[in-house]
Amino acid sequence: MKVHKFGGASVKDAASIRRIPNLIQDCGNDRLFIVISAMGKTTNKLETIVNKAFATENYDEEFESLYNEHLNILKDLLPDNTLVISCLTELFAKCKDKIHTTAKEDYNFFYDQIVSCGELFSSLIVSQYLKNLSFDIQLIDAADIFISDDNWRAGNIDKAATKQNITNICNNNDNKILITQGFIAGDNNGNYVTLGREGSDYSAGILAALSNADELTFWKDVEGIYNADPKNFPNAIKIDKISYDEMIELSYFGAKVLHEKTLHSLRGKSTTLQIRSFLKPETQGTFLYNYTNCIYPPIIIVLKNQILFTVEPKTKSLIDIEHINRIYDSTKHCNININLIQISAIKISFCATYDEFACKGLISLLEDFFEVKYNTNVSLETIRHYKKEELKTFIKEKDILLTQISRRVAQFVIKEDNSSIK
Repeated sequence: MKVHKFGGASVKDAASIRRIPNLIQDCGNDRLFIVISAMGKTTNKLETIVNKAFATENYDEEFESLYNEHLNILKDLLPDNTLVISCLTELFAKCKDKIHTTAKEDYNFFYDQIVSCGELFSSLIVSQYLKNLSFDIQLIDAADIFISDDNWRAGNIDKAATKQNITNICNNNDNKILITQGFIAGDNNGNYVTLGREGSDYSAGILAALSNADELTFWKDVEGIYNADPKNFPNAIKIDKISYDEMIELSYFGAKVLHEKTLHSLRGKSTTLQIRSFLKPETQGTFLYNYTNCIYPPIIIVLKNQILFTVEPKTKSLIDIEHINRIYDSTKHCNININLIQISAIKISFCATYDEFACKGLISLLEDFFEVKYNTNVSLETIRHYKKEELKTFIKEKDILLTQISRRVAQFVIKEDNSSIK
């Protein structure tokens, strides 16, 4: 079996979706499982709707705009298919009903029930488009495949139950192509659970690993893995081959190509993983292997929209293990991942991706025990395999708030022009 995963950029509009048939033609007689992300920036737009609804603010304009975006794409692809248009309209109606009826006591639970709709919208459109082209295809609800606990917004997959579902679906379904949603799973009570940002990749990785797939292909808007983001670094170099171990490290430091959970699920497996461009499918992408004897150029990772916390115990005591544990327990409770942490005798500083609701909750927890200061709108810049002589040039004229350097990794928290401190 082969698994193909199409990210948000590769299904963002009708023109992108029309590329998919050619990309899946080379599977020959192999069974194919397709994993689909939400279209373009749909997840971000649903998050805006969630935030407004949770705050009891009007979201009708944003919701109508999102509906029209999807409807226009569907009409472009299948202009005369009134049945599919009705199905899409019904999905949006169910989503709006969820917004009205889902309890707004737990933000993370509310978030998962609404934001999960993005993948349901896109997978319906893509599956019906391929079916209209006579592909032998069946749409499967991700909640019937991936079983998760109720850790909202960061679900933990029950691999045994999920593997059994995959086996049953493959054995009891004669269609050559199966298609499902990434990013979402189901709990045992019929609720949707999202798997965290980049969760669609994780879905594909879990699916490939548990089905012992021969190949896994991620179709993205880049030609492979680069030593820096080509959009921001014109001289970035494509890396043709990279080890799973190295890619896990890069993902940990914030490289957005693949999430470390995705890579960990495939580490040690025989599945061939390739990153390819849906815009230039004729070019060779980047292959990931289970080997470690590689030499890499300096690799630069830049994370924007960060928040830098600096906390000091209210008791003015020295930092000990209890303070550190409290930081990690509090961030875990708020579903916030620490991207960098630095500990001194009397203070702890740590950097994380800014999320308004999550950070408000975290600050509230921390203020019970710490004096809390924080800088918003900062960036975290990481150089792996750095060369000492190049560091000074890299940080020249940058307003650095925090520096952390080890043998292989140099990290800098940098103040942006619109940064503020509280």
